[in-house]
Amino acid sequence: MNAKNNMRVMTRAHLKILAVDANMVNLQLLESVLGNAGHIVSIASSDAQAMSRFEAQCPDLVLLNVSMQGMGGIELTRRLRALKSERWVPIILISDQQHREIMVRALEAGGDDFLAMPIDIVLLVAKINASQRIAVLEYKLRVSNLKLQSYRDKAERDLEIARELIEQMVKYSTVKSADVELWLQPAANPRGDLLLGGQYESNRGYLMFADAMGQGLPAVFPLIPLVQIFSDKVRMGDSVAGIIREMNASLANLLPLGHFVAVTLISWDRSRKTLEMWNGGNPPVLVTNGAGKIIQRFESGNISLGICSDGEFDTSTEVFSWHEACRLILCSKGVGEAENVSGIKFGEHGIVAALQQHQSHRGLKEAILAHLGNVSSIDDIAIASISLQ
Repeated sequence: MNAKNNMRVMTRAHLKILAVDANMVNLQLLESVLGNAGHIVSIASSDAQAMSRFEAQCPDLVLLNVSMQGMGGIELTRRLRALKSERWVPIILISDQQHREIMVRALEAGGDDFLAMPIDIVLLVAKINASQRIAVLEYKLRVSNLKLQSYRDKAERDLEIARELIEQMVKYSTVKSADVELWLQPAANPRGDLLLGGQYESNRGYLMFADAMGQGLPAVFPLIPLVQIFSDKVRMGDSVAGIIREMNASLANLLPLGHFVAVTLISWDRSRKTLEMWNGGNPPVLVTNGAGKIIQRFESGNISLGICSDGEFDTSTEVFSWHEACRLILCSKGVGEAENVSGIKFGEHGIVAALQQHQSHRGLKEAILAHLGNVSSIDDIAIASISLQ
């Protein structure tokens, strides 16, 4: 080697460099020049030393003489590349043979650059500078990836907590009537849908469907006070207006500005054959006759919970009386928006067709699943069916 004197070396952060050469004079010169440049230099004079120190020290750069004894520099390069590493380590190959075939073989073995002997120190430092820039970028990318992985892990934990909360809240459903069927299938990332039934005495039942804004934990937390209020009020046999007013007051004090929860609350009395409903922000609730034909629609005539103060909030309800056997069907927004592999939505037409064909809760559920096929729904899916005899 011949070193060019009086050259300026880079003053940026040092690299860990592994120099591999059977010639100790070459190694000592590289160690001196690169050490003076502020780098940490480790040397290896055999392929076994090179393999061992590469694994132990995790260098940022390898300078490797192609003319190594033993397995040879090209094979050593191939072996170094085969070692597992969390990051890419540049390998600059050095050779006193400037044959095109040797350079091609060295680069194909996994080398990143080639340097001919005698070494031009200015060119060597320039190549190391370039490698250093790559090392800095690689480090920043690695740090960013670790942060992203941390965020991803936290998001996964949050989703698991959200799913567990939904499961726990569903247990609050106390309806025991065989005429009431509920189905809730949360999406992979829960979207804040909750379906609960309740029973007061033998003839009076309650149903609450809530759809909170957002997804994951932020969408699930606002449901917690609603579950408690629903459970307490049903045990007392409270009115729909009384329950919905207390729910709104709780959320109006709890939710940040711009957040809300769409809620449908239903109560029915089998002895009187009457049904009372409050629908705020959810899809229409349908009533079908024995042939599955829609005979009544309860559109959303109210604003979602958590938006208005108590003084502005409207608790007006709709009342329906039945004189023949019929069925009440409640479907979440996710039912109508469920898309199959062709991107076709199930829609209200799918709901109506399924009800007319199957005339049952189970038939509607099977029709939805058949429409989805192997496609996972991006929204929660909930349906409730109440047989009114």
